[in-house]
Amino acid sequence: MLYYLLFLFVAFGAKLVLAVAMIYLLLPADPRCTECDGDTLLLRMGPLGRTVSRLLLGRIQRRWCPRCGWEGMARPAPRGVKAGPAAARRGTPA
Repeated sequence: MLYYLLFLFVAFGAKLVLAVAMIYLLLPADPRCTECDGDTLLLRMGPLGRTVSRLLLGRIQRRWCPRCGWEGMARPAPRGVKAGPAAARRGTPA
């Protein structure tokens, strides 16, 4: 019985874990929009989104760009990155 469970984990479980990890790593990790490089706002997630976020230990956010209307999932920004005017982060005068 133990070998059967081990086979099922290797055949299906490990692939599922790797797929979730790769999808998570493909999400953008900064607070800027991927379409127009504008600042994004954090949105409140629905019940399914909150459940997924809890499964990933709070490491996923739903964000929206008011400039172009982009909406999608993202990873939280690294600790050193602050949300602010995108032009100031790029080094161009405002």
